Amino acid sequence: MIRAGIAFLRTYPDLWKLFWSNVLWATGSGLYFFVWPNYVRDLGGGPQEIGYLTGLMYGVMALTLIPGGWLADRCDRRRVMLFNWGLAALAPLFYARAKNWLELIPGVVLYALFFGWPAMEAYVADAVPPESLGRAFALTNSGYALGAILTPLLGAALLNKLGMRGLFLLSFLAFSSSTLLIGLMRPQRPSHHREGNPSAVNGRALLPWIFLLTITSAASAGARPFLAPFLEDALHLGRAYILACGSLLALGEFLWAWPLGHRSERSQSQAVFLALGLCALGAGLFLLPYGFIPGLFLMGADRVVYSLLRSVIGGKVRAGRGRVFAKTQILATGAEALAPLATGWLYSLNPQGPLLLFRFVFTAFAVLLLLGPADRMEGRRSTWSWLFPILGKWKR
Repeated sequence: MIRAGIAFLRTYPDLWKLFWSNVLWATGSGLYFFVWPNYVRDLGGGPQEIGYLTGLMYGVMALTLIPGGWLADRCDRRRVMLFNWGLAALAPLFYARAKNWLELIPGVVLYALFFGWPAMEAYVADAVPPESLGRAFALTNSGYALGAILTPLLGAALLNKLGMRGLFLLSFLAFSSSTLLIGLMRPQRPSHHREGNPSAVNGRALLPWIFLLTITSAASAGARPFLAPFLEDALHLGRAYILACGSLLALGEFLWAWPLGHRSERSQSQAVFLALGLCALGAGLFLLPYGFIPGLFLMGADRVVYSLLRSVIGGKVRAGRGRVFAKTQILATGAEALAPLATGWLYSLNPQGPLLLFRFVFTAFAVLLLLGPADRMEGRRSTWSWLFPILGKWKR
């Protein structure tokens, strides 16, 4: 499966470069990101301050997506990405010099600049045929997971020697290398036949997928910032062990992306259902004794859910792809901005709260997809008999 995925990416050289750019970016963020909430606490913050900063990050993402969609449909997409990546690469330098949690804000704003994201998604969508969108999105985004598998372990090994500020400087070098690879990709301008009015898209066909994207993104954004504090507060794990636990999330995201991306070429709804089910199962195991080990691995599929849903939306759009990607992503990141504010308060009441909410959301949507709407959302007859023969016969 992985060999076939590599062959697929190498068929499209620019996507292969984008994959490795994502690996390098995640290498930089993986050195510190999983314990970043703990770093906020070192600088005088608490659960609510973690929620504020995470909410600010997603809020900046949402605001910068607005011009990003416009730029993606009018400018050279590689140039837009290059400018965005270059600015965001400076964020670790601001983190390294911060002396209290308020001084983290400039770095948070730079890291959250997202005006290049619609250009990246439109670049991928226009580079492959429609039937391969799910696979292209899942595999290129899996580069983030590959880079984040080993770097938390490296970060854990270097933490005691370099400290958090030393890790931030190494992250800056990795981010800069990632930006350089973006510069080596070929330019891509939107073709005239691809530009058009995105309002012509059938909103009714998109609405269920957009709703699913928005709510699952919020649940994921509400839970992830509090995984590390939970491991420290409830399970009393040390900072280095917590960094290593971040590798489990990344390993799950990377390994699940390849079979689920391949499955999406046959049925997008089945791939989404499986990813939702893995997340729900992982959140349930997380709260059992030593269950955080398989739990984190399974919960890594939440990023695969995101990639699959973005590919579904992209596949239903031809004209004005950049703007449609931007508008739908604004809804998702707006929800992601609000979610940590709520789960920060929830965590202060009960440390298990964000995880319980995550499990409820992913379980509920997995059940809803199973009970029928998935096939109608894809515009075809039921195909669930591959997994549930009795149910498949009953639905016919």
